[in-house]
Amino acid sequence: MKYRAVLSRCAVNLQSLKLPVSDTEALKILKGKEFKVLEVDLIALARQCMKTSVYRRGAKPSEAPMVVDCSSFIKWLYGQRGIWLPRRSIQQRELGISVPIDEIDAGDVIFVSGWIDYYHTDPKDGVGHVGIATGEGTVIHAADRKAHVVESSFESFIGKSKFRGARRYIPKDKTVLTLETPADREVEIADDLRWIVLQSLSKR
Repeated sequence: MKYRAVLSRCAVNLQSLKLPVSDTEALKILKGKEFKVLEVDLIALARQCMKTSVYRRGAKPSEAPMVVDCSSFIKWLYGQRGIWLPRRSIQQRELGISVPIDEIDAGDVIFVSGWIDYYHTDPKDGVGHVGIATGEGTVIHAADRKAHVVESSFESFIGKSKFRGARRYIPKDKTVLTLETPADREVEIADDLRWIVLQSLSKR
């Protein structure tokens, strides 16, 4: 998956940049230019939102995390990790790696049928709701106006026939860092970091 920045944060797998120096050296160069590595726990963030966020259908992404719906909640969470996701759940399902239901792990995003399903060609494959797996047999999701953001059992979330797929945006076999960009720079995509490092190397 190619990572697109969210405001001043951008996720990056340094190995994917195919630089002529080690990942350690590349990170040293970026830190020397005031980039900061951020530690972001998606599940901890999601649980914080259970105490503070309010659900409203059709919430604007700019209102997150105080006001969310199911897909803007997921979009905001991954934005904190420096990973841009589109607005709608059916669009979010088109990115990342497809994960079988029996291999779902913490951080994976689960799609199910909901009140109103969006679909491309097959109504039976419609997506209407989305949540994030905790890896503990539960799913955190922005449910409705009464419950707001809640943590539900995996079984109750997917129901008997509601499962519409799961996606993984951060591969388990790769190290994906979240970098905070210094105020005097702009990074649009992770690949921009490659050129920043190469420019530094050319000046040595």
